[in-house]
Amino acid sequence: MERPDIYVITRFLESLWMKGKGQMRRTELQMSVQVNYNIFVKYLNFLTEKGLVSVVEEDGERVVRITEKGVSAYNLVVELVRRVFEN
Repeated sequence: MERPDIYVITRFLESLWMKGKGQMRRTELQMSVQVNYNIFVKYLNFLTEKGLVSVVEEDGERVVRITEKGVSAYNLVVELVRRVFEN
């Protein structure tokens, strides 16, 4: 991926960490991130390659889980935004 959108990445990580309690089914995650299927797959593959999420088979469904590295990345982005926009 040449220039990933940090907002899309953040929505992925936030959806998994805050809404999904660390994991979500793929369809549920796609709906939460609010991107079309092709974009979703592209970013899911990118985040998997970077070690921020993992995809596992659970009860016959593919589930996306945020990794420790993903949680750290999410917290770093939140802290950066807080510092930039804090009065």
